[in-house]
Amino acid sequence: MKDKDTLERCVQQFRDAIDETQEERDTAEQCRDYRDGKQWTDDEIESLQKRGQPVIVSNRIAPKVNSLIGFEKRGRTDPKCYPRTPKHDAEADAATDALRFVCEQNRFTSIKSDVAENLIIEGAGACTVTVVPDGKGEFDIKINLVPWDRFYRDPHSRQRDFSDAKYMGVVIWMDEAELYERFPDAEEHIKASYGGNSDDVGDTYEDRPRFMWADSARKRVRVMQHYYLEGGVWHTAIFCRGGYLRDPQPSPYLDDKGRPECPLIAVSAYVDRENRRYGAVKAMLSAQDEINKRRSKALHRLTMRQVVAEDGAVENKAQAKAELAKPDGFVVVRHNARFELLDGSMPLQGEFELLREAKAEIDASGVNPSLEGNMMAPSGRAQEVSQAAALSEQAIIFDALRDWSLRVYRSVWNRIRQHWTGPKWVRITDDERNLRWVGLNTPITRGEMLVKEAEARGMALTPEQLAQIQADPMMAEPVGVQNEVAALDVDIIVDEGPDSVTIQSEQFEALVQLKQADPSAIPMEMVIEASSLRNKDRIIEHLKSGGIPPQVQAQMAEMQAALEAAQAAAMQAQQQAQQMAAQAQLEAQKLAIEQQQVQVDAAKAEADRIKAQAELLKAQAQMLEVQQRYAAPVIVPAEPMATFG
Repeated sequence: MKDKDTLERCVQQFRDAIDETQEERDTAEQCRDYRDGKQWTDDEIESLQKRGQPVIVSNRIAPKVNSLIGFEKRGRTDPKCYPRTPKHDAEADAATDALRFVCEQNRFTSIKSDVAENLIIEGAGACTVTVVPDGKGEFDIKINLVPWDRFYRDPHSRQRDFSDAKYMGVVIWMDEAELYERFPDAEEHIKASYGGNSDDVGDTYEDRPRFMWADSARKRVRVMQHYYLEGGVWHTAIFCRGGYLRDPQPSPYLDDKGRPECPLIAVSAYVDRENRRYGAVKAMLSAQDEINKRRSKALHRLTMRQVVAEDGAVENKAQAKAELAKPDGFVVVRHNARFELLDGSMPLQGEFELLREAKAEIDASGVNPSLEGNMMAPSGRAQEVSQAAALSEQAIIFDALRDWSLRVYRSVWNRIRQHWTGPKWVRITDDERNLRWVGLNTPITRGEMLVKEAEARGMALTPEQLAQIQADPMMAEPVGVQNEVAALDVDIIVDEGPDSVTIQSEQFEALVQLKQADPSAIPMEMVIEASSLRNKDRIIEHLKSGGIPPQVQAQMAEMQAALEAAQAAAMQAQQQAQQMAAQAQLEAQKLAIEQQQVQVDAAKAEADRIKAQAELLKAQAQMLEVQQRYAAPVIVPAEPMATFG
């Protein structure tokens, strides 16, 4: 009895979601049709064809939507995990790698672009984060897009992220044979779905082609994957109109606190006072209608002539009308009969003026034309700044998309912690040159722990030591688990590089200019940090390490230390030799000075002797002169003769 009451409540919740969101879904369908170029109703087309007026579609919505989606693709971001405690610092990188691996396997960037398109056009988008068995005893994490016309929700929810919703769900159409295969115990309920097809549930959630609860001809049944809150706990159930295909149960997926959570993650762009969701296209519908209708009317009036004529002015009115419709038409008029072509240029000018205003209005609403690029911009940098300013007008949509992405990343991490319990290796392809493997929940032996600790201290083990570790049986015993995801406590954020393109580009250009002016003033690591390179963290790490493994770095450090010691000893010996050479040179210079002094003293003595002899000769000459003057004989003493004896 309780299950029956719960089923009726789930069915009633689905009906309420359909009844109270019909106007919202009608607007969403109209926005999608306008994006696809279907901008005239069948009645309007029939009326124009009766008047002979052309059906003109000047689709100005599609380029604007494509511009926003293009900027979403250019601004794609990656998740990054940060540890909440110091002991998980090293494991945070492994968590980041695991998270990015799951996103890459599920092509999450494409799913995100599809959700962005739904946000811009219909106003809401969603996906599910679940797990499926991989056939090897483990689980693969799956991120599945939920098309906007397959998503239903609590109509009383007011929050953009549906955080206040009491229920949400996904509508699925399945073949009867597939249902029997997946739910063999629910055959009675599946057959009962073909009755009661009179319920009016609108046409948004219908099969393609459209039917009601079930299609007895094609044997297809509408199935609801329903999520609802009961007692503050999220529950899930799969049911059709005839009954449950899978009985209600608490959600098997747990959040970071270990509580059941809803795997359906939804977001909306804008919410009006009546809780109706809508996107950026809604604001452009009226202006788009005016453009199409005024162009159609102006073209129609350009091909028509209005005539004022007296009765009987022409013999055949039908023939005269046919001739007037021709560019070179010729009409024969009776003599003196009034036949006058009216000038319709003034009203036509008014039509063209209103057409220009409508174009200006659609350019100003929804999407700024700067997003589509300005070919008259003086430089690419000026165009980039203009586009960044235009993006601020769509900040609500892109902020909602960013918040949705963050919630998806957190749900993926919760699935990893809950279901990846055994050893697992993930392949990382963010390195452009080679692949990288990261182990999760991998056992680590005592020997591996010793090697790891030695590498952390910068010590390189010798081949003999490594051989001893491998030969010791005790070193093969596991002593722990490396990168145990269930025990990791991390925060997940989204890199903001692409979102701050303007300021980042300015800083990067300024640093590049400073680097060019003075290469030694700005480190290369600082320039790379300011860039928008995806792998800049690894590039900086590579530059710091020189691209050399830790073991080789330790050996190189030892060799460098020995080289520095040898260089110091050689320098000291060279200095001593230089000092000794300088001392010897000083002694030689001193000896040369003394020799020069001896030579000077000898020269001075010789000069004194020569002077004394000169004075003696002078005195002798004066005496001889006196003797000759007075004629007195003067006896000059003879020089004593040298004697030998």
